[in-house]
Amino acid sequence: MKVVALVSGGKDSCFNILQCVAAGHDIVALANLRPESNLRDELDSYMYQTVGHQGVELYSEAMGLPLFRQRTHGKALLHDKVYTMTPEDEVEDLYQLLSNVKENIDIEAVAVGAVLSDYQRIRVENVCSRLGLVALAYLWRRDQGQLLQEMVDCNINAIIIKVAALGLDPTKHLGLRISEIQPYLVKMNEKYGLNICGEGGEYETFTLDCPLFKKSIVIDNYETVIHSNDAIAPVGYINFLKLRLVDKKLPEESSYLDRLAGFPVKNSLDYIADIDEDDIVDSDKGGIYVEETQDCSDQVTVVEPERLLILKEQEPLPDKPYARTNPSGWCWLGGLVGQHDDCAEASRIALQKLCALLESENLTPSDLVRICIFVRDMKDYAAINAAYVSVLSHVNPPVRVCVEAPLRADSPVMLEAIAYKQQTEGDCRRHTMHVQGISHWAPANIGPYSQAVRVGDVIYIAGQIALVPGSMQLVEGGIRRHCRLVLRHVDRLIRAMDSNTQIRDVVQGVCYVTNAAYVAEARREWERRTNNAITDYVVVPALPRGALLEWQVWAHRGNSRFEYEETGCVVGDCRVSLRRRWNYENSVAAVICNVASGSSASNPSLSQTRPREEPLTEAELKAVLEYTLVRLYRGDPQPTSRVCALRALRRVGYGPTSAAIHSALAQLSDYQVVPTVLPVCQLNHPNIFLSLWALRHQ
Repeated sequence: MKVVALVSGGKDSCFNILQCVAAGHDIVALANLRPESNLRDELDSYMYQTVGHQGVELYSEAMGLPLFRQRTHGKALLHDKVYTMTPEDEVEDLYQLLSNVKENIDIEAVAVGAVLSDYQRIRVENVCSRLGLVALAYLWRRDQGQLLQEMVDCNINAIIIKVAALGLDPTKHLGLRISEIQPYLVKMNEKYGLNICGEGGEYETFTLDCPLFKKSIVIDNYETVIHSNDAIAPVGYINFLKLRLVDKKLPEESSYLDRLAGFPVKNSLDYIADIDEDDIVDSDKGGIYVEETQDCSDQVTVVEPERLLILKEQEPLPDKPYARTNPSGWCWLGGLVGQHDDCAEASRIALQKLCALLESENLTPSDLVRICIFVRDMKDYAAINAAYVSVLSHVNPPVRVCVEAPLRADSPVMLEAIAYKQQTEGDCRRHTMHVQGISHWAPANIGPYSQAVRVGDVIYIAGQIALVPGSMQLVEGGIRRHCRLVLRHVDRLIRAMDSNTQIRDVVQGVCYVTNAAYVAEARREWERRTNNAITDYVVVPALPRGALLEWQVWAHRGNSRFEYEETGCVVGDCRVSLRRRWNYENSVAAVICNVASGSSASNPSLSQTRPREEPLTEAELKAVLEYTLVRLYRGDPQPTSRVCALRALRRVGYGPTSAAIHSALAQLSDYQVVPTVLPVCQLNHPNIFLSLWALRHQ
């Protein structure tokens, strides 16, 4: 992409430009915000580094690029985490700057050196979204110790020009190169918790030279300004008085990429190299070595993939939308079917039904926490997404899961959702992470769906596929690499929502795969990291971007105190196997119940045995559903509020019909169930023809 790079003069914005070049982008211009008055050196802005602004003018000649500058008063009027357009706010100065660049130069993206500040990231992404630009933030959430080391290794010659933190002294540290002060910064991090890269405002830098510069900057004269002579954390900065450029010995026609030759600048694939290591960290045990096993992608599938892909639902899908809200403000919505031959129109119909249900529960689309979209043909993804955007394009959107399912042609879209609304001021609040900038950390969500939403202790994660974060392309190399990269995404997203929570705190998860042969490898990679969750594996025709698998999970910050049980029974000729997790207070419970014919449903090995084609009798089906719900609510301290969600996955061509499941649930009047009945190609064992996922939480 053609990129304008935001530059402050600091090391972060400069190193991010190197990362953009290494990622294959074309830097076409530089942009900078400077103080309104030439008499002011430092604005102490929430958003921008302005100390050292006198030297930024030299960047244009140093890099051989046009430099666009805009004056800013450096005042933040809106301090909320979520930014909306606010006249006179310093963010609008950035909007004017980038608007000017876009009017004069063809640009597609903006490079920004944000490392950890959500405040800064959200505002830059807001401006980019309004201008139709992509944010490139390759330093986002990087380990600061590793990041500073990479800067030093890549010859970023930056000096300290401002200090404002315990452990830093303007009389000692101003003017030092980052390579000189690096060991001391690490020491202060260990002693005082100082951010090694200065992300807490502890210090600011100015880059005098880097591999991309054609000319380096030399300081001929400067003055030191002591802003605050505080005895504990004095504040001081350098004011440049005279600077000049010095030619570097470079080939005349060298490109930016040529200039990086010989320096250890990593690309997007380098930053996922850890997925090829054998010693995967086990989150439960602190770290174990796991010996290499045969890649499941080389195994022969137990069912013919061609047959799986052509099996479609033949039974009509009942159009029975449901919505139930519990006393704590959680609302489950399900059974939303879009009935129309045209997929885009079917999507709009289903979304309109969703909005109507929300309104009936005194909710709005902004209250949605998670939405799951099941589509007949993933080739219609663009049309479905367009319909989705037209209805759900608000700030802080829900997480989203999108999966292809073998639906009927006249019902090509199905939805289920979860929403939450505070009932009282003291209730849990909704926290959203919607990172739209491309980074090396985790895949960006440029569209109207978030990576994660947390309400109280419950964390919902968007469906994750194996996208390389820095390129937003699927990783190559087979199912094992897909498994490992996806699980890395899941762990990073959970940790970002709560630093004390991780993948081992997942309570319930499902792995969608496009081939039954992938189930064993997906299970193996999951269990190398944790056995805390109850999980299921489902074969579907296709996933977004042609991914081999997609994980859908939710976690709980108190998962270490959850209980676990396995139970089972025999109903008719079928074996019922149930796994349950619930917290100590029993305010949260999740169940996965598998119903199989023939051999044990708990046997993880795949066999050629086919499940029986005769469905359960009506009485047997009711018994299975009641067994599942009784276990879900066992020990419930509030049995009068039995609101729960239940997703019934039925293997196409086997077992009870969707209508039969709805009919049986209707007879269980003691429970307020929100059902979604979804046809799938196959479940995690060939003998399983029905899988029930139930969930309740306060």
